[in-house]
Amino acid sequence: MAAKYAALATLEAMPPGPAQDAALRAAAQTWPGCLRESQLAGPARCQTRKDQALAGLSAPQRPRASWRAVGAAPVVLWADLHPLLADLQAWRRATAGKDGPAGLLAFVKGTSAESRWPADLALLIRVGGAQARVRMAYAWLAAQAGLGLSALNLELFGREGPWDARTGDPPPVP
Repeated sequence: MAAKYAALATLEAMPPGPAQDAALRAAAQTWPGCLRESQLAGPARCQTRKDQALAGLSAPQRPRASWRAVGAAPVVLWADLHPLLADLQAWRRATAGKDGPAGLLAFVKGTSAESRWPADLALLIRVGGAQARVRMAYAWLAAQAGLGLSALNLELFGREGPWDARTGDPPPVP
């Protein structure tokens, strides 16, 4: 995660042009969702997150909940969200999104991505909705983190916005 935040800072400093365009594409491929994070959270928050990630590298491994206790939840939440988004992208590239959530779970079955997603299709649909879309990854992460979708978004982006509730979102999971 420290490398991601260093890359985002470099992108902010680059002049517009082909080199920046290539760097933007590389960052988006490596860390899906990072450009949105950079745009919405902003450079100052990303710098703080870089510092938190670097501090985490030099500390003993600790439970994810302890990151939240020290105000560093976005670092571990993004560490979990990037692979979920990458799974969705890979599935879409390979299958054009065939068979919705069931197709996604079939696609990740037997791969390293399998442990990131629920084995139970009904649970995934209950949490993330009947459409396999980016929102499903956010909803699944929110459920695993014990957060509502708007609370997750507040952690990830550092502010509230129209992305917090959309038509078609499944009801919150109790």
